[in-house]
Amino acid sequence: MTAARWARRGGRLVVVLPRGADVLEGILSAAAEAGLASGSFVGLGAIEDPRLAWFDRDAREYRDRVLPGVWEIAQLTGNLTRLDGRPRIHAHATVSGPDLTARAGHLMGGTVGVTCEVSLSEWDPPVERRPDPAFDLPLIDLG
Repeated sequence: MTAARWARRGGRLVVVLPRGADVLEGILSAAAEAGLASGSFVGLGAIEDPRLAWFDRDAREYRDRVLPGVWEIAQLTGNLTRLDGRPRIHAHATVSGPDLTARAGHLMGGTVGVTCEVSLSEWDPPVERRPDPAFDLPLIDLG
């Protein structure tokens, strides 16, 4: 499998992920190679077997589902932050299949079906997450 390609353009990191790459791991690895610790991103492309989820607030857990096949990524949005000194992605995606019906949720995983093109904007200084006991989730902490 070919690694992600990336370049800095106009204050942003432009990332191109090839077919077969893990979408989330590809974004993480490109950001790490470029020295980008935190920021926000948008993207589009195609994804195979996306695993989408929604957060069940009462149960305090994600409920996920894999959508078999290749789907268009109509919108990929998220952020890269730090949790206990390690990078962490929080991403949501809207995907559509052959009938053009949209499905959306928290992106838990999936591999690139054709290409995935991502634009990252850096946050400086880096943004951290801290555990929030109310929801049992690591939420952004701005100090």
